[in-house]
Amino acid sequence: MRRREFIALVGGALIASRRLYADSAVASQNPLIRQYNLESLQGEFTPIDEFYVRNHNPVPKDLASLALHIEGEVQKPLTLTMPDLARLPVQRLAAVLECAGNGTGPYQLASNALWEGWPLEDVLKLAGTRANAAYLHLEGLDGFVRSVPRSRALQDALLVTRMNDQPLLPDHGGPWRVVFPGYYGMDSVKWVERITVSDTPLKPTTNDYLAQRQGANGVETSPLPMIQMKSVFVYPAVGAVLQTGRVDARGLAWSNGEKIMAVEVSPDGGKTWRVAKLDPVTSKYSWRGWQVPLELNDRGLVELLCKAIDAQGNSQPSERPADRTDGYADNQIERIRVMVT
Repeated sequence: MRRREFIALVGGALIASRRLYADSAVASQNPLIRQYNLESLQGEFTPIDEFYVRNHNPVPKDLASLALHIEGEVQKPLTLTMPDLARLPVQRLAAVLECAGNGTGPYQLASNALWEGWPLEDVLKLAGTRANAAYLHLEGLDGFVRSVPRSRALQDALLVTRMNDQPLLPDHGGPWRVVFPGYYGMDSVKWVERITVSDTPLKPTTNDYLAQRQGANGVETSPLPMIQMKSVFVYPAVGAVLQTGRVDARGLAWSNGEKIMAVEVSPDGGKTWRVAKLDPVTSKYSWRGWQVPLELNDRGLVELLCKAIDAQGNSQPSERPADRTDGYADNQIERIRVMVT
């Protein structure tokens, strides 16, 4: 989804181009939807007050009394409070969180954080899931509900209470939320108050958060994939005016945990490509910085491209599949234009 399409989506809630912080932009106030400007990034993690926000409903007001109910296909239904959960071992994990509707360009519904909390599997073990437990229905205090495979709890999932070494703020799901690293953010339910363990998934009632393709018999839907590999520019900025000669381009790349082996950058609209230098891996779910010197010798409007390549040899697509009718999981090659003088 392009940024203009995203703004059209939130229509009536739009605040035209108003900035909340110097490095973020608000598209909706209530529920809060705020994008992060990747061009402002310094260091590995996104500052908390600039971290993107995609709330589906207003932040609940009675968060102080939040408790977690675990029920359904369990041996012992439980209601857990913060002191109960505090007995569990704590884990820390660096991971990108990205909205499924995120697109290309500098303003992104994507950010990177150091998360801290309890392994979701350890939380579920307190109630003892039964052998037929195949799905988790996660319900937030705001009424937002998601259904995910039970097996996903084994894939580094956390019930987090801290973010970048600070308590989780209400806008980000505090006092706790689920984080499923490698999966799009709609599954990482905020203010989760109930986990119902089930042998069946919840049936979709709309096409929200479903891949939609135009088939011979109409639109066909399927679950969204894991986070798709992506690379973006941090510098130069979109529309920058540059002098001829060397430009040290830099950017970010991330995936669903699949190792990114290379990022290639084109200084001439895709005619030639240069391999960028990648920063060391700190976490397979965290984004990685990249840098590459480019020679810009042709004056005028120049298109720069970047694409990531994984360990299987897969690279970002040059265009979005023509049969896709939704705006989700968009990871086509990043293209920006600059003026060379």
